[in-house]
Amino acid sequence: MTVPNKSPEKGGNALPSGTRTPSMEAGESSQAASVAFIRSWPLSILCLCLFPLLLGLGNWQLQRAQEKQQILDKVDARLSSQPVNISELDTPQIYTPVRLLGFYTDEYFYLDNRTRNGRVGYEILQVFETGSRRTGKARWLINRGWVPAGGDRTQLPEVAYPLAAKVITGFLYPSRGVDSGANHSAVPHARIQQLDGAVSAPLRLAHPQWHIRLSADSDTALLTDWQLISTKPQKHRGYAVQWFSMAVALFLLWLLAATNVRRLVREKWFKKPTEQT
Repeated sequence: MTVPNKSPEKGGNALPSGTRTPSMEAGESSQAASVAFIRSWPLSILCLCLFPLLLGLGNWQLQRAQEKQQILDKVDARLSSQPVNISELDTPQIYTPVRLLGFYTDEYFYLDNRTRNGRVGYEILQVFETGSRRTGKARWLINRGWVPAGGDRTQLPEVAYPLAAKVITGFLYPSRGVDSGANHSAVPHARIQQLDGAVSAPLRLAHPQWHIRLSADSDTALLTDWQLISTKPQKHRGYAVQWFSMAVALFLLWLLAATNVRRLVREKWFKKPTEQT
């Protein structure tokens, strides 16, 4: 009768099965590969600080575009309303359409450094008088629009205006830097740099802090093409696209320069199969 062989006892001199060491090495190599994904920690930290900043700037530009679009919608709604007779206007508000019956005086100024389509010129500011002696006269400053400047800065372009009474339409716009207590004055037909107390104070205007920009359909209007806001919503959206593009470029730069993604992809997809032992 044969005696069955006894299995090796625990702690005996039995040889190891040969599976423990390779499994440990595989776990260590896998952990090392995951840790080695980041190759440059300083560059990673820098990109981590810049990436949310670029995203925030892009979102801010989108918010600015939305705000400007809301302003334009309000302006369009106000300008599309019927013009109000200037004598019936109680409280002046910006972009309020108005209608005036009266005549131009010979008091006008050249507002310098105004451009249209890349060309330099002047905006013509001229006094318009309404009412009569019986009802009371009122004087308003009218911005008739733009005229191009000539090649010689010493020669100002001629300004033509009707002598008969006219009906003009436009909208109210605030005058910047108006100081009704200014102790100096600008001479009519002169070149000025801004509409301030030097112009408005001696003209005895009904509302020195306001002037009227003519509508394009007024027969006494020059080239208007008024810029109602400084930056249009489309420009803010373009800025947002630029910031978001920079964020994408920063992410790709981090991925290629601060990580081992190229080596890992190459090992995974282009590694030759090993022979079975």
